[in-house]
Amino acid sequence: MNRIIECEGRRVAVEIEPDGDGCRYRIVQDGQSGPVAAVSFLEAEPGIYSVLREGRSYEVKITPGMLGGWHVDISGRRLVVQVIDPRTSGRRSQVGIEGRQEISAPMPGKVVRVLVNEGDTVEAGDGLVVVEAMKMQNEMKAPRSGKVLALAARTGATVSAGEVLVTLE
Repeated sequence: MNRIIECEGRRVAVEIEPDGDGCRYRIVQDGQSGPVAAVSFLEAEPGIYSVLREGRSYEVKITPGMLGGWHVDISGRRLVVQVIDPRTSGRRSQVGIEGRQEISAPMPGKVVRVLVNEGDTVEAGDGLVVVEAMKMQNEMKAPRSGKVLALAARTGATVSAGEVLVTLE
């Protein structure tokens, strides 16, 4: 699978191939493919991962950020990351402090738990849906307080990257 990653003002293409408990990846920048690298990971608890890359271990915390992005905390450093699936890049979430906001699946996977119902009121950080991808469970959290306007996620359903799971108002 191919993704475009935006972080710290840089934008790179990444080719990702699942591999056991992790993945192999290659960064493509300015038309040049970098070497293949490998990373393995294990979800220690919802949103917190133990990552092993090049013999070094990292604790990584991932939480939803504004505008459909992610906050990635690694070794005390916070990065704001956007992950774009080129196949669905025309489908953008409507996000912001107020108004309707769509929470989308970050990658293809299977819905293993739905934690809310339509009409529920949620607070910022509350869990909404849990999606399993590459043997890891990812909890989609409410980026702000609001009311669950629509719930497209169904337990056991397969979802695509970028597919809208929950709409908040």
